[in-house]
Amino acid sequence: MAVGRRMKCSVEFNDASLNIPIFAPNSQRLIKRPNFLSQVGGNLHRSNGKVYVQALRSVSFNIKNGEHLALIGHNGAGKSTLLKAIAGIYPITSGEVLTEGSVGCLFDVGTGITPEMTGFECIRLQHLIYGDGSIELPELIEDIKQFSELGEYLGMPIRTYSEGMKARLMAGLATAWKRDILLIDEGIGAGDAAFQSKMNQRVSSLLEGAGLLVIASHDTGLLRQYCKKAIVLSSGAIVMSGDLEEALEYYSK
Repeated sequence: MAVGRRMKCSVEFNDASLNIPIFAPNSQRLIKRPNFLSQVGGNLHRSNGKVYVQALRSVSFNIKNGEHLALIGHNGAGKSTLLKAIAGIYPITSGEVLTEGSVGCLFDVGTGITPEMTGFECIRLQHLIYGDGSIELPELIEDIKQFSELGEYLGMPIRTYSEGMKARLMAGLATAWKRDILLIDEGIGAGDAAFQSKMNQRVSSLLEGAGLLVIASHDTGLLRQYCKKAIVLSSGAIVMSGDLEEALEYYSK
């Protein structure tokens, strides 16, 4: 796998908020009067008769080269939303998000992939979408072939793959290009114990080239392996930030 260039990198959130409008099912009509309110997945609030989810609320923090940050919180606390805001997938509603450096995501891999595509066609498509010149297509194909251990199955339609086989292919593609900023959502597991060991080695190699890491997971062992700093999220807001062990203790209470 080609080594990406190192550069100064950072992520900074300044009073950033994200409101997501709620649409009625099978319609472009905004819901005006919901029959329920919930704290899971952010607070629901009304504005001008419409309903929005406050997915992120006045989030402020900053990290720079060499810092690895853990995101801790229950399902729906805003961890994945925060990662997607860093990646630029979700544009924030107010405040600002500043990133310096290239961003790599170990989630949402597989853009444009269909079940009828072969593994090789999938690799070619991802190279067109995400390729940055650091690795040529033949080298990428060989890298994914060796890493995924899929062999002749790469010439077969993805619809014939088991879930484990698809996970191997996606894991290989997600880690094919080194970036300055690495984002991981809910673990890096794929396949059996032997393959998991390969995956851990691959991520460690990525981190040698990455300037900083942000990881969201419920796996405390994984967080301790990579991070020393953490923030705890609840309903889209930061309720605690600091040392990882202190954050884990806070969250457990």
